[in-house]
Amino acid sequence: MENIAPQLDLFTRLEIAIEERNEAAEAFDVFKQDAVMAHAPAAGAEPAVTSEDAADAAAGEVDDFNAEVNALLQGATDAELAGAYDQSGGEVGNPVAEALLGEIKRREGRA
Repeated sequence: MENIAPQLDLFTRLEIAIEERNEAAEAFDVFKQDAVMAHAPAAGAEPAVTSEDAADAAAGEVDDFNAEVNALLQGATDAELAGAYDQSGGEVGNPVAEALLGEIKRREGRA
């Protein structure tokens, strides 16, 4: 079956990936805090999954989403970057706008 759904634009894909990365980073912080505050289990009663395990998984997700963001930025054309930056409004503090501007500046420095 052919996928006829429209493809998301660069801005939207970046927005999703950055939000997912931020959620994974927040989960990492929560799980690490839980691991620090948790009491050691009684001998022989160790849980199957610990907060430390969950924190490691969340950290892996952060890395995966960072890689996705980088791939989106590096795979975009200059025109796509400029269009997505315009769509972001160029707001300071907007992580999508800042990621796009960083890639635009990186390319300008390379030229």
